[in-house]
Amino acid sequence: MGKSIYDNGAIEDISIRIKGLQEGQMPLWGSMNATEMLFHCNIGNQAILNAPKSNQKPTLKQRISKFIFFHIKKDIPKGARGAKRFDVKGKIDGKKFEEEKSKYLNLLNQFKNLEHKLEAQHPVFGALDHDYWGKFVWKHMDHHLKQFGL
Repeated sequence: MGKSIYDNGAIEDISIRIKGLQEGQMPLWGSMNATEMLFHCNIGNQAILNAPKSNQKPTLKQRISKFIFFHIKKDIPKGARGAKRFDVKGKIDGKKFEEEKSKYLNLLNQFKNLEHKLEAQHPVFGALDHDYWGKFVWKHMDHHLKQFGL
């Protein structure tokens, strides 16, 4: 089913990769600059870490999407669109690069010692359990690191 943020060494791997990101670094695809990408990941991770438990049953469409995303697709496709609330293009000052990079690393490390299991609702896949959230976070971070050649 793929890698997870909870795998041994996963957080350290992503931390090393993100430390190679430079302010002004150009993406290989997409329109976000480096600061916007960090901000996008940060608000996503904050939402995941703070989301309430979901008791909603997934729709058939959500179950099919979840199966394809987690069991068939290796990577998030280039140009995939996320939920509108995570669209950050033009919504952050590029001068906040170091602040966002530091916040990224801090949020990433919060996945190490969670005091609760993640069991929240995803807008596309429906309710995800702790293991699926670990895999989603890994795929999302890996996608954006690859976007910047990291």
